[in-house]
Amino acid sequence: MGPTDGAAAPSRSLTLVVNPTAGGGRAARTAVAAASRLRHRGATVRTVSTRDADHAAQEAREAFDRGDVAVAVGGDGMLRILAGEAVRRDHAVVGLVPAGRGNDFARFLGLPTTVDDAVDALLDGIEVLVDTGLVRDAGGHERTFLSMVSVGFDAEANRIANEAPSALGGLVYVWGVLGALAGLRPVPLRLRTAAGTREVPALLLAVANAGAYGGGMHMAPHASVGDGELDVVVVPHPGRDRRPDRCDARDRLLLLRVLPRVFRGTHVRTRHVDVTRAASVEVSAGGPLVAYADGDPVGVLPLTIEARPASLRLLVPAVDGLRPGVLRRAGEVAA
Repeated sequence: MGPTDGAAAPSRSLTLVVNPTAGGGRAARTAVAAASRLRHRGATVRTVSTRDADHAAQEAREAFDRGDVAVAVGGDGMLRILAGEAVRRDHAVVGLVPAGRGNDFARFLGLPTTVDDAVDALLDGIEVLVDTGLVRDAGGHERTFLSMVSVGFDAEANRIANEAPSALGGLVYVWGVLGALAGLRPVPLRLRTAAGTREVPALLLAVANAGAYGGGMHMAPHASVGDGELDVVVVPHPGRDRRPDRCDARDRLLLLRVLPRVFRGTHVRTRHVDVTRAASVEVSAGGPLVAYADGDPVGVLPLTIEARPASLRLLVPAVDGLRPGVLRRAGEVAA
């Protein structure tokens, strides 16, 4: 029982937008518990179970029209959908009750992951402004992301993980990595930023707003959602001088040595990983490769990926001394 149990709830009305299949069905159960605690504390709450991404976006829009906080009950994908609607409105606020398989954005920001603590943050917390990312394809279609956009090895691992049996739980990411490793191949990328254009055959590209993905992998450990920039992480093809268009056992062995360090974020200290920062990056390749963001396909190359500074109002626990450069209260003026 927390210190706020039984206390009067602030005047917030909330809509729980639920992905009933997230976390192997855990989101549906979590929504019931969250709604019960919210009502116990006197809050006005609606719960909607979504059929698909379009339905979730529609429910978010209707929640904002009512003046509700739209609360994602699910994983990073559901939060991304709600954020994509919120950034189009001046005063829309998003909350989160993590119930997915990875919950990487919540863990990256240090948000509560238990139901009771997450609900208390919805009622007693404060609004902060965080950066989001924007992906724009060649046709001008735009999508929001929160954590990172990946191409190459990461994207293939994501695809395989999405198709894995839900019974694997958090192990779906390991399953995805192993599958992507078996089919490893270099991707000829062209990256264009304000600093210039770079062409590189790469095993992996990650363009990060926040630094974690895949159930605790810290691909961009120094990324911040408060700096207005993206971390561009590249693993060049180490065997490009031997076999520029394919990978061999030595390339796979190198990646196997690097991958465990990603869970600690120490891979960026090795000579095999290149990290730069940019407010915007244009990514193209020799073919129409699919990019993934926050667990879902987000577009086909070529893509323009941009940071959108302080674009999302997010409810977080009320704490003293928010981390400078990472989170700031809504209404504060950036220094």
